[in-house]
Amino acid sequence: MVTLSQALLIALDHHQAGRMAEAEDIYRRILNADPEHADAMELLGVLAAQTCRFGAAGRILRLAVALRPDGAGGLSNLAGVEQSAGTLDGAVRLYGRALRLLPDLADAQASRAGALRRLGQAEAALLATDKALALAPGHADALANRAAALLSSGDPASAERCARRSLRLNARSAVAHATLAATLAAQRRWAEAETAARDSLALDRNAGEAWEVLGAVLAKLGRFPESLEAFAAAERLQPGSSPNSSLYAARGTALIAMARPTEAAADFDRALADRPQDAGLHWNLGFACLMAGDYARGWPEFDWRRHDDRAEPPWRRLNQPTWRGEPLNGRTILLYAEQGLGDTLQFLRYVPLVVALGGRVVLEVQRPLLPLIQGVEGAAQVIARGDPLPPFDLECPLMSLPRAFATVVDGVPADIPYLRPDPVRVARWRDRLGAHAVLRVGLVWAGNPRFPGDGERSPKLAGLRGLLDVPGCRFYGLQMGPGRADLADAVLPDSFADLGPEIADFADTAAIMANLDIVVSSCTGPAHLAGALGVPLWLALPFSPDWRWLTGRDDSPWYPTARLFRQPAPGDWSSVAGRMAAELAVSAQRFSPLP
Repeated sequence: MVTLSQALLIALDHHQAGRMAEAEDIYRRILNADPEHADAMELLGVLAAQTCRFGAAGRILRLAVALRPDGAGGLSNLAGVEQSAGTLDGAVRLYGRALRLLPDLADAQASRAGALRRLGQAEAALLATDKALALAPGHADALANRAAALLSSGDPASAERCARRSLRLNARSAVAHATLAATLAAQRRWAEAETAARDSLALDRNAGEAWEVLGAVLAKLGRFPESLEAFAAAERLQPGSSPNSSLYAARGTALIAMARPTEAAADFDRALADRPQDAGLHWNLGFACLMAGDYARGWPEFDWRRHDDRAEPPWRRLNQPTWRGEPLNGRTILLYAEQGLGDTLQFLRYVPLVVALGGRVVLEVQRPLLPLIQGVEGAAQVIARGDPLPPFDLECPLMSLPRAFATVVDGVPADIPYLRPDPVRVARWRDRLGAHAVLRVGLVWAGNPRFPGDGERSPKLAGLRGLLDVPGCRFYGLQMGPGRADLADAVLPDSFADLGPEIADFADTAAIMANLDIVVSSCTGPAHLAGALGVPLWLALPFSPDWRWLTGRDDSPWYPTARLFRQPAPGDWSSVAGRMAAELAVSAQRFSPLP
C-alpha cells in the first residue's frame, strides 16, 4: 500500500510535469486521509493559483499557513496569491513575514519587489531586487522586477537593459517581455514595443500587463479600435475586487490621444479612486477636463502639477502664499512663467486683470521674451527668470491665473491685442519686406523637439510644403531653432524667403508679424505670439491637440483671429495642408495690393 509520503511524491511528479488534474486528485486524496497534511495543503493551493483559481488558492493556502505558521514557503506562496488578486499591501506584509523566517528566500525578495513597485514604492522595490540578486545573481524574475522598478524611477534605458538580461536567462517569461515592451514604449520606440508586447501574449494570453502596454502603444500608433480592444482584454483580466489603477491611467492617456477627453476623464477618475494623492493623475485629469471644455473642474485639477515631484525641472517652491483671486489691496504679487514660451505668451493677458484688483505686479518671464514684454500693460517691474527677485507678498504662476479668475470657456479674457510690437522695429521690417503687392504669409512648421509630443504636433516643413505652391502669395519663413534644419535639403519656390537668419529675438518676430496678412504655424510659441498680437493665425493642429485648442471646433476662445485646421486622422498633415492651400488661394484672389 502507498504511504502518504509516497503519494505526495507521485503527486509532485505529476505537478512538475504539468499534469495538473492528476496531481490535484492525489493531493485531495491525501487530505481526505489526513486533513492536516500541511505539504499537501500548500501544494494544492499552489496548483490552484497556477490554474488561475485565485479565490480557491487563497482559502487553501491560508489553511496551509494555519497548519504550519512558521513555514516561509507557505507564507510566500500566499503572498503571491494576494499579489495576483491585487491585494498588494497584504502581499508585502506576508512576504515580510516569510523573509523574517527565511531571509535567504530569493523568490520572496523578487516577488516582494514586484508588489512594492505596483504600490508606487520604486526605491523599496529596487532594494528588494538588490537583495534577491545578491542571493541569486541569475534570478530572471528579480531582474524583470528590477527593470519595472527602474522604469518607475524614470530610467527606461537602464530598465531596458535589465529586462533584456532577464530574457537572456528565461526567454519564455511573459512578464519580462511585457516589461521590455513598457521600457521601449517609454522611449517612444512604438514598433519595437508592440513586438515585445505581442511576444509576451504569445507566451501567456492572460498577461494583463502585456495587454495594457499593447493598448497604450497601439493608441500611439493611431490604431484606436485595436487599442481599445487590448485595454478591454486587460480590464477583463484584472481582479474584480482590486481594480488596476495603472490600467485606467494608461487607457485615459490613450483616450486623450484619440481626442476623447470626457471618456479619458472618467478613466482618470477611476485611477484616482485608488491613488487619490497621485499628482500626475490629477494633472492628467485636469488636462482632460480642460480639453473637454470643463474649465470649472479642470483648473483645480490642473493646479496639481505644482505637486508633481516627478516633474523635470522640479516645480518652483516659494515661501510666500499663492494668490487665489482675493482682493490685493496694494500688495505686491509675483507672476511668473513656469513652462514654455507659448504658455507665457498666452497667459500674459491676465496681468492687467490682476492690476485691476489692486495688485502691484512683478512679472518674471523667460529671458528670450524680455525685449517683447518690457511694455506689458500694468506690470510695475519685468524681470528675467534667474534674476534676483525683489520683495513680494504673494505669488502665482501665470498658468494658475485662469483658476484665480474662475475662467470658463465662454468667458475667456480675449481683448486682442494684449501685446504690441515695437513701432520702430515694425517700420524697419516694413522697409525690409518691400512693396506689399501680394498676400504676405508667415510660416512656422516646428516646435521645441525636447517637448515629448513634438513629433505629433509639428508638421515640419515637408508637412506644409504644399502651401508654397499657391500663387499670389509671398511666403516668409519665421522658423527658429532646430526646425530650421528642414531647410537644408528643401527645394523651395522663389516666392519663399527665409527670414530666420535676420531675426534677433521675439520682438523682431512680432514686428515682422505686424507686416503680414496671415501667420501659418504649428502649435508652438510663434502661434501664441500671432494670436496675442491680433494677427490672423492659421493653426495646423494634430489629431489630438493640446488642451487649449479644445475639440471639434475651428475657432479658439483664446484668440479671436485664429482659425484651427485639425488633422482628420493621426499623422495626416497632407489633408491639413490641402485645406489650408485651398483657403489660401481664395484669400490670395481677394487680396488687393497695398501701398
